[in-house]
Amino acid sequence: MPLFEKVLYSTDFSPLAELALDYVKKLKEAGEKEVVVVHVVDDLSIELPDGADLLNDKELYKILPEVDQEYVTSLIERLEAVKRILEEEGLSVKIYLKYGNIPKQIVDVAEKEKVKIIVMGAHGKGLLTEILLGSVSTDVIRNAKCPVLIVKNREE
Repeated sequence: MPLFEKVLYSTDFSPLAELALDYVKKLKEAGEKEVVVVHVVDDLSIELPDGADLLNDKELYKILPEVDQEYVTSLIERLEAVKRILEEEGLSVKIYLKYGNIPKQIVDVAEKEKVKIIVMGAHGKGLLTEILLGSVSTDVIRNAKCPVLIVKNREE
């Protein structure tokens, strides 16, 4: 069985996440067959249960204010675009749009999907900021049960 057959790609749709997507594509050479794409929302105008599924829970979608519905719809469109890009590379793709604590949701999906590696971008904002505030990538590394590939901007 190839080492990285199933990969989780966490995206916030930033330029750094785009860079991480290039690494996800390259993992096909290491036997990657399937990619689980995850985006986690933590900034809606109403509080939802941690782990809420914004992609498949139609009832949940209906209770969102219109501004949040438009935001969620745009995120789904962006996830679908990433899915198409990866499918064009010959990969099988599954997408998740979750609500809640970002690192926790990434790790939860990784465990549920039994991925072999998590790939994500990290905005290296400096050690002091990370110590005081923590960061998504630090928390994912700390809690994931599989390897985590952190992609940093080359200019940083």
